[in-house]
Amino acid sequence: MQNSMAGSSASSPGRAARRDSGSESRRLSLPHDSQRTALLILGMHRSGTSALTRILSLLGASLPLHLIGPMRGNETGHWEPARLVALHDEMLAEAGSRWDDWRRFDTSRLLSDRVAHYKTAIKCLIKEEYGESPLLVLKDPRVCRFVGLYKEILPELGIAPAFILPLRNPLSILASLATRDDLSPPMLVWSGCATY
Repeated sequence: MQNSMAGSSASSPGRAARRDSGSESRRLSLPHDSQRTALLILGMHRSGTSALTRILSLLGASLPLHLIGPMRGNETGHWEPARLVALHDEMLAEAGSRWDDWRRFDTSRLLSDRVAHYKTAIKCLIKEEYGESPLLVLKDPRVCRFVGLYKEILPELGIAPAFILPLRNPLSILASLATRDDLSPPMLVWSGCATY
């Protein structure tokens, strides 16, 4: 899915915002012991992850080239990497799971060559979506299900992972999901995302 912001080109809004955001004092800085850092925004859907991701992009973190665009319930955008989200869904489905499965994701449900396939595919997409950006922000609530994979993959790319978990009252999250999706998911869905 192409970046859906009106009049946008292949470059991401985050990159444009980084160039035009003004004061250097508002920019995020890298840890001294790492040349590249990935800010991974974890957390349940409807917990403020989109707003936080956009703020971080305005402070200088690079967004992916291809974003999931605005939709009902997130009219200003999700700020999620469309191609990685599709790959995450594919991996979950192959393992007999999905985004709202509260159980811990078990890579043993996948054959070892398939785990290797997904690791390689994730690496390729990170390279393509973020280029050589020294500071990138990656938001997809599905990553809560397989943080361990990203803890292996990112260092292999020379990128230090930094995990950020925004918290919101779970009852507010469930009410927001019910309003947006006309459903009432079990509390275990929130619990599963919040405990990984």
